[in-house]
Amino acid sequence: MSLRDVLLILHVLLLVAWLGIDVGVFYSSFVMRRPGLSTETRTQIRHIMRNLDLAPRVSLILMIPVALALAEVNGFWLGDRASSDAVVAVVAVVAIAWAGLSVWSYRQRNNPTEATRIFDKADWTMRGLTSAFFVSAGLASVVADGPFAPRYVGWKALLFGIIIALGLWIRFAARRYVPHLRELLDKGESPQRLAAVGRAIRPVYPGVLAVWGTLVAIVAIAVIKP
Repeated sequence: MSLRDVLLILHVLLLVAWLGIDVGVFYSSFVMRRPGLSTETRTQIRHIMRNLDLAPRVSLILMIPVALALAEVNGFWLGDRASSDAVVAVVAVVAIAWAGLSVWSYRQRNNPTEATRIFDKADWTMRGLTSAFFVSAGLASVVADGPFAPRYVGWKALLFGIIIALGLWIRFAARRYVPHLRELLDKGESPQRLAAVGRAIRPVYPGVLAVWGTLVAIVAIAVIKP
């Protein structure tokens, strides 16, 4: 088995974990708002959702070095091989540390500290910078001469950058959801509280659907290679 085969397997597994588990989180958000559920049931669903939601977050981070390494192994990354090897190695180390800290921060979410707040801000910054890199590199590869070739690889990089930006939008749009859900769990069900939770989470759905559609587009481009 070659390095390319290993990277391709990791790439597919990360995609499955990302999209498949995200569908489960999406469906659970509707179950959470069903009338007549006990507080204990809603609490359990929330616990499951929050644990599952960690997989797409980590999958996205780990997809970065895997995608860059695949581009490099396949000869899609233009430029000097030694420098691209060094870049991939550094990105891999950073991504593994980033993923590990994401898991740590996520597990501290019920008891946030100054350290977790600092990391959360750093995480936003890292995702923003990563999105900007892939969007700019993808655009440059589509309309100019690099850093990726052939052109369809540039389109994949561009769409991947857009997905990261959509993820930030989802987190921003969901900022009102947590307080309303906490009120529902603390004070019990009422039509008003259920409606408030529904209104708070509804702005998240377009972003989630856009992520899925963009992921499908990336897979289609990889298969068709236009």
